[in-house]
Order: sequence, then structure tokens, then C-alpha cells
Amino acid sequence: MSSKLCAFVLPLLIATSAVAETPVISFPVSGSYTVTGTLRAGQPLTIHYALDRLKKCRATYSGMDTWLIAVEYRFDYGTFQEAYVTNTSGYRREPVPATITAPAGARTLELRFRNWDRGGCVAYDPSSWPIYTFTLQQ
Repeated sequence: MSSKLCAFVLPLLIATSAVAETPVISFPVSGSYTVTGTLRAGQPLTIHYALDRLKKCRATYSGMDTWLIAVEYRFDYGTFQEAYVTNTSGYRREPVPATITAPAGARTLELRFRNWDRGGCVAYDPSSWPIYTFTLQQ
């Protein structure tokens, strides 16, 4: 490849890979959340949630975890949707990232986490309003 072509293509590849990185919102066991990257309308984002952050409602049955945690999310104060942040591994629940895509033109994202179990127990993080709110770049 010629040096002139490399000088043109290389910056283009670097810029494309930087844009392609999916931003991440992380919720550790305790403390505040962190955002890595820029949350943008029309693009995906990933949510990582530490399961020990929401310890209520952890029923089991015959040694199997019969609970799960979902992230409830909405854009621009619309209807809540959900994605799971847990998965089953054998008899136990384990954390899994949830990836959602912000609609084009969306300006805000709101999140809350809901844990429920087989016994009908339900718990939320945060436990009351206001919920976690983020501004999306256009």
C-alpha cells in the first residue's frame, strides 16, 4: 500500500473504531454508577450490574436460584421496557451485560432495576424515585 493511501486510510480506520466502541454504564456492588464512553441517540449501550447491589428477593427451590434481575429502561419518559442482567449457570444466577439501543433523536434514558422471585417478592434499585437518569448526545 502506498504511503499516501496509508496516510488517508489509517486515520479513517482509527476514527471508525473509536466511534464503534459501545459505551458502558456500570453499577458496582456499592456506590455510584460510572459511565465509560458517550451515550448517544441512535446507538447501542451496555449495562453491567453487580447482582449483590440488590440482595432482596432471593428465593431458592431445591437448591436452584428462582429469582432474576431485569433492568427496566425508557427513553424520553415513554413506556418502560426491560432486559435481563442475570442468566442461569447450573443452579445459580450470574450477571450478564444487557445491551440496548437508544432510538434516534432520544434525549434521555431512565433506568431502574427490578428483582423478583418465585415467592412473589419484588425489590427495586433504586428503592424509590427518582430513578437513574442519563442525558443522550445527539
